[in-house]
Amino acid sequence: MKTRKLLYMISVMALGLMSCEDFLDRPPLDFITDKEMSFSVTEMKLYSNKYYGSLPTFGNAHGLGIAGIDQSSDNMLSGNYAYDSRIAGTITVPTSGGGWDWGNIRGINFFLCNYHKTTEQRSLVNQYIGEMYFWRAWYYFSLMKKFGDLPWYDKPLETNSPELYAPRASRAEIANHIILDLDSAARLMSPMTHVEQGRLHRDAALVLQSRIALYEGTWEKYHQGTEFGVANADYDKFFKKAAEAAKKVMDGGLFAIQKADSEADNAYRSLFNKSDYSGFKDIMLWRKYDISLENFHYAQNTMVNSANTGISKSLVESYLCTDGKPISLSKLYRGDDYVDSLVLDRDPRLSQTIYTHKGILVYQNGTPFYYKVPELTLEDRLRNTTGYRLYKFYDPAANHNGKNDQGAIIFRYAEVLLNYAEAKAELNECTQEVLDATINQIRSRVNMPGLETNVGFEDPNWDFPELSPLLNEIRRERRVELACEGYRFDDLMRWAASHLIKRPMLGAKFQQFVEAKDDFQPALNPSAIAVQDGYIAPYLNSPAKDGWGFDPEKHYLAPLPINELTLNPELKQNPGY
Repeated sequence: MKTRKLLYMISVMALGLMSCEDFLDRPPLDFITDKEMSFSVTEMKLYSNKYYGSLPTFGNAHGLGIAGIDQSSDNMLSGNYAYDSRIAGTITVPTSGGGWDWGNIRGINFFLCNYHKTTEQRSLVNQYIGEMYFWRAWYYFSLMKKFGDLPWYDKPLETNSPELYAPRASRAEIANHIILDLDSAARLMSPMTHVEQGRLHRDAALVLQSRIALYEGTWEKYHQGTEFGVANADYDKFFKKAAEAAKKVMDGGLFAIQKADSEADNAYRSLFNKSDYSGFKDIMLWRKYDISLENFHYAQNTMVNSANTGISKSLVESYLCTDGKPISLSKLYRGDDYVDSLVLDRDPRLSQTIYTHKGILVYQNGTPFYYKVPELTLEDRLRNTTGYRLYKFYDPAANHNGKNDQGAIIFRYAEVLLNYAEAKAELNECTQEVLDATINQIRSRVNMPGLETNVGFEDPNWDFPELSPLLNEIRRERRVELACEGYRFDDLMRWAASHLIKRPMLGAKFQQFVEAKDDFQPALNPSAIAVQDGYIAPYLNSPAKDGWGFDPEKHYLAPLPINELTLNPELKQNPGY
């Protein structure tokens, strides 16, 4: 029986190699259990494979996937004002569940406590041991972002293990453990050039480490003095680690900001609509889809309509003009009466993130059909909520008879540069040399003027007027470059930016669509669109009409479930619940 099982596993792996099956799409392999493992190379590889489904992708269902995560932020406005219950202020204390789940960590701890039993050469298994350290860091970071303080488990526990009844450790201690795990992952895993496409590698561990260290450093700095803060916080320690991890990637020379398309006016958007990223030095880890292997998604099917979402006025206004100045100061700004004119003389990333009349919507018999107006009047799943429609990820050519093979980006190099610049700025070490190696590399892709350390202007509309001009512009750059990629919620939380959540959420000027009503099918009914001060206001008739109900005294973290508090009296509920 064991021989047959081993032969089956080997045949599965051989088939995967011949077909170049993407590891980011492998389902859990139920025929390997903890008790059956002898920790062969094949078993270790398969054991790690089952966790790859946790990485953000387009998924296998209808929906926007990674392109819709920013609906949990002020970048994109879902037609459901309570799309994210914490931001909306509608979250309640669950009886059980609620994300307090330790199953994955238990499985990983079993592996990390037993892999030494292998008889394989360490050089053959180090990659998979490193992956398991990565996965423990990945899941712990997810829990820490949600709940803050956590118990630290580094071995598989039984129902009577005393550790199950211990209090939570400080989030700073948990962050230290996570960073040490990623040190181990980076030390053990191979560089990207030595692993199969789609597998984790050394630089993936380093970019995650820079992300987590920056998250914890800013959390501790900007939440200090509140119930969410950390006693005796040493946030500079985390900033230094974030910068160190990012610099290792930068010095490694494997990645670079490059113009991803020969067309200058599409250099940014063309990063996000490819089926194959093998030749892109900007992309550090990505998921490949292959329709011939029945490995596909439906994101393009969803994006051909507006999917009951839209880009916010706030995000649109963040983009600089081509003279490097904000719209509040630049003479190039043409106002926002019309979508087609507001993108003129603006950072090219704006016109490559939202639709204008130049954007191709569909191909009809090989002929491009160009976008005209947003679907403000259609049913929810087709409706645009703001008048600004997402263009960044859409590619009508990736839709093959309803099956989509557009690749999903997991990590890209621009985040490394943004993490490094922000960490150095927080340490007051952001020189012009740092900016030229980071922010200005990113801007060069779209021929935008470089950022200087003295910034050169004071924007009356800065989101963080209490901070330095340089930090404000670095945060602006992060928002613009990573727009609609799923980073914004975490940024709002770590920066303690409740003021950006508790303000009216608006869209485009409405009058332009009244003037274009002949382009609407069915005909536009102006009275059906909520408008505030001339702008589309999708939440005007909801409890979020003046801003979401986010409570800064409680909603920066989620509540622990009641049953866990009952089972372990040493656990204390998070503030405000």
